Amino acid sequence: MTTEKTSEADKENAPTRFDQLGLHPDVLRAIQDLGFETPTPIQAQAIPTLVEGHDLIGKAETGTGKTLAFVAPMIGHMDLTRVSVQGLVLCPTRELAQQVEESAKALGQHIGLKTALLVGGVHQSGQIMKLRNGAQLVVGTPGRVLEMINERYLKLGWTTHAVLDEADRMLDMGFIDDVGKILEKIPEERQTMLFSATIPPQLARLSAKFMNKPKTVATSMGTATVSKIRQFFLRVHPYDKEQYLFELLDESPNETCIVFCNTRRKVKELDRLLWGRGYPAGSLHGDQDQDTRFKILDAFKDGEVDTLVATDVAARGLDIDGVTRVINFDVPNELDTYVHRIGRTGRAGEEGEAILLVTRSEELNFSTITRELKVPIEEFFWKPEKRGTPPPRSSYRDSGSSGGRSGGRGGSGGRGGGRSSGGGGGRSSGSGRRR
Repeated sequence: MTTEKTSEADKENAPTRFDQLGLHPDVLRAIQDLGFETPTPIQAQAIPTLVEGHDLIGKAETGTGKTLAFVAPMIGHMDLTRVSVQGLVLCPTRELAQQVEESAKALGQHIGLKTALLVGGVHQSGQIMKLRNGAQLVVGTPGRVLEMINERYLKLGWTTHAVLDEADRMLDMGFIDDVGKILEKIPEERQTMLFSATIPPQLARLSAKFMNKPKTVATSMGTATVSKIRQFFLRVHPYDKEQYLFELLDESPNETCIVFCNTRRKVKELDRLLWGRGYPAGSLHGDQDQDTRFKILDAFKDGEVDTLVATDVAARGLDIDGVTRVINFDVPNELDTYVHRIGRTGRAGEEGEAILLVTRSEELNFSTITRELKVPIEEFFWKPEKRGTPPPRSSYRDSGSSGGRSGGRGGSGGRGGGRSSGGGGGRSSGSGRRR
């Protein structure tokens, strides 16, 4: 396989309007209906290449609009007078697959596109009915898609477009063999698109085997984080973590926040604690059935839930507007996980904030992340409380008085000085959380 990379001159000369990208008129009308005005860098670079019919490897930070970049040109190429499956999108998680299908339906609203979502965790019957009714675009996870192929409900003999979305994540989750088996069922005369934050060696071998002279477009350098995310860390004692979380949520009562934990057990525990203290929270983890996870995500998107506690099942691919803050309750084990977690905020050019709670036992992982990260993480300082009520216990690195630190945003010059914890780890009286 040979690849052709996008030059700096090509990036500078990239189109600045959607009507310059060669898209189908009805797809362009749908984009306008959705309120998109200016293509993102990955869209401006990828769409013309895909419209011309080339295979493509797209490298971009999370939240840069890559779903539209591959869906819009793909559905514009389809012959919608035929009821066969012409496009297939493989995603690592059910949630991402659901979002891609929703985007495809919105972009295909004026051309009569029929879609089918094939994911595990729900009964096959509804998905089989979608296929029998003539789906032209299938979006799914590798396991369920391969299952449908093997049971002969899904036929890919007329498929002309294949997309591997978040391909490095599918590799991490052990799906890469299933992906290869699926691609072998699709005719070689197809357009193949691979989108990924990184291209590890095994993924490079997969592209060499299944792609035809792909062009490469990139808007990132490795695992660089989104520039508009303000990143902070706070060193705490393990038994103070929950109290600091409550303080962080109380200081910004109108913001939407995702709290990431390393284990399902901690997610469930925090979910119970937050509800017990009056926070409209929801949890997302692998022990839930698919219907429950979809309902929680919908409630979060609709504003019924404004604090989502999640494991890394939610770290990649979720496109949720308006997430203003990410709190890493646990330090992740590797830089890549950290980058994708904080990428849930600061999306599509908006500003965001990420805060990392660090205990002594997590210092090694934290040091590794800060050493490899290309953007500095600032220390989050809590100024001494002046309202007379006891603050949380001190950070284990606090060299000041034994009275510790308290939470909240402060006056001039930065952070600090906000709400007291109300003593004994409880919430402040009259804090008026959220609504």
